[in-house]
Amino acid sequence: MIDRKKLKNIVLRVEVIIGVIAMILGAVLTILFLGEGYFVGALMMVITGLISVFLGIKELVAPVDNMLQWLPLFYIVVRRTFFFLNVVLCALVVGTVTNLL
Repeated sequence: MIDRKKLKNIVLRVEVIIGVIAMILGAVLTILFLGEGYFVGALMMVITGLISVFLGIKELVAPVDNMLQWLPLFYIVVRRTFFFLNVVLCALVVGTVTNLL
């Protein structure tokens, strides 16, 4: 069985990878649809991916174990929310682009 710390590191790495994928997909869509007005949603993917990657790497480099303070809890909530948002936006983009092809 995997202990809690290793599982947390695996989840953080997956969050960082999904954030990087969201940034790449957002940058590609921003370039493709710059003149059509869809680039605002694509830029949202880039920004949420960037924040997710930043918070994930911050937690991997210097983990915070004190959960009684409000700032580490806030970071966890933001990181998990952006992870979910990045997964949904990436699935939406892939689904939409494959239907257009």
